[in-house]
Amino acid sequence: MKRMYALLTAIMMAAAIALPSHASSKSPKPAAIQDTLIMKLRNEARLLIVVKDVKDLKSLKSQSIDSIMLLVEKYADQIEAAGKKGDEVTVTIDKSSANTADDVNITITQHGPEGTEVTIKEKNRIRITDKIGIDIDRDEDNNSTKVKVNVGQGDSTEIRERDEKRYKNRNPRQEFDFQIDLGVSHWMNKEEQAGSPVQDIKLRPLASRYISLNSKWHYRLGGEASPLRLITGFTFDFHNYMFDDNIIISQSDEGTQFSKAVDMNIDKSKLATTSFNVPLELGLDFKNRKGKTNFKIGGGGFVGYMLSSHSKLKYSQDGENHKSKTKDDFFLNDFQYGVSGFIGVRSLEFFVKYNLNEVFEENKGPQANAIAAGVRIMKF
Repeated sequence: MKRMYALLTAIMMAAAIALPSHASSKSPKPAAIQDTLIMKLRNEARLLIVVKDVKDLKSLKSQSIDSIMLLVEKYADQIEAAGKKGDEVTVTIDKSSANTADDVNITITQHGPEGTEVTIKEKNRIRITDKIGIDIDRDEDNNSTKVKVNVGQGDSTEIRERDEKRYKNRNPRQEFDFQIDLGVSHWMNKEEQAGSPVQDIKLRPLASRYISLNSKWHYRLGGEASPLRLITGFTFDFHNYMFDDNIIISQSDEGTQFSKAVDMNIDKSKLATTSFNVPLELGLDFKNRKGKTNFKIGGGGFVGYMLSSHSKLKYSQDGENHKSKTKDDFFLNDFQYGVSGFIGVRSLEFFVKYNLNEVFEENKGPQANAIAAGVRIMKF
């Protein structure tokens, strides 16, 4: 029924526009101030009538409204049949009934459940927006006007196509992100090397920082609305393992050694590594109509290579402060590989990365696997 009232409203507008647009006067008169009358119909539909002066409202009953209602009643069956069948129907209001110089042709085309197109021949432009909206676009060349009828919350064909185009642009097939990951590093599955003077290597949990600079491409898999993504690119990962309990790291021909400092107070003792990794992940990215992420989740793996490593020691001894930095490989595994995952709500995203390879070469240091977790603090 809502579409029926929308079509009736379109006919009313056509007749209301046609009547004054063809009126003539023998002598020119200055333009008068226009006023507007809004008539409420059923289902919250509204009919907008523009008059030149408030005084003209009194004459509408005899001059316009009755004739409009008669025309609606006369052609209501044809309009309703066109709406039900989805056919195109042309209704011609003869010039005597419309009180115009020419016949008024109204073509109704039912495009689908969300939109109806009405084309009328007239020379004015009016727009109504409420539960029922009518957009009239004038075609100067063909001396015709297209009217888009929007019923309730359903979009007209033009609006729907525009929204689909916008959504397509906001859910592209390929996207690029530069991300900065900030978190903490830790060792899991620790097993100290036999004969090591330290059998419990402790890391300072919050001071052991992890930073990653990520350049990633997100490729949409599936149709225009698909949330599935293939994610790849490259990352530079920086682990800083900060040791606690006066533990220091050193390297000998036999392997990497851990020991406790004697006669010195350790302020900072750490092992820092830099690696280059290539991730490969699958994710689900659910976007809203504005192209913003509502929720995302995914995971996969990565492979990479250790680029560099060094130890850093800051301590005080005999009342003096000292710093030392040693660049070496510390028998760290060069080849890196592991698994990763992420989950995010809107702009907030968390990640976790776990190295399946051990930190040190076999029998050259303690057995341990690196893990990093944190938040992505920047995305653009």
